[in-house]
Amino acid sequence: MRPLNRRGLLVLLLVIGAGAIFPGAANAYCTTRERIQLRNEGVAPQEIDRLCGGAPAQGQMQQQVPRNFQPAPRLRVAAVCVTNAGPCPMAVAMPVGSACACYTQWGAVPGIAQ
Repeated sequence: MRPLNRRGLLVLLLVIGAGAIFPGAANAYCTTRERIQLRNEGVAPQEIDRLCGGAPAQGQMQQQVPRNFQPAPRLRVAAVCVTNAGPCPMAVAMPVGSACACYTQWGAVPGIAQ
């Protein structure tokens, strides 16, 4: 973590001082510029949220994951296209099991991506 310079220390003290002098100010949010300044000075994101009332910066929404959320399984990506004429390297990323083709001097030969 970088040490705070004078300007960063001043911003940090102003934010903390506002919460101490005006108890209602603890519920107030920091501006985006103040949050960026604190981040540039090396203040941890959790500390910024604590100092700025815990609310995210303007334009950012906290993402809530539904309780029954299950991430989609990742599809395996094929490395070769296997045909009756033999395998060939994949030119485009495709899921395993997709239809593909190897291009030969006699034309395209259909196959399965593996």
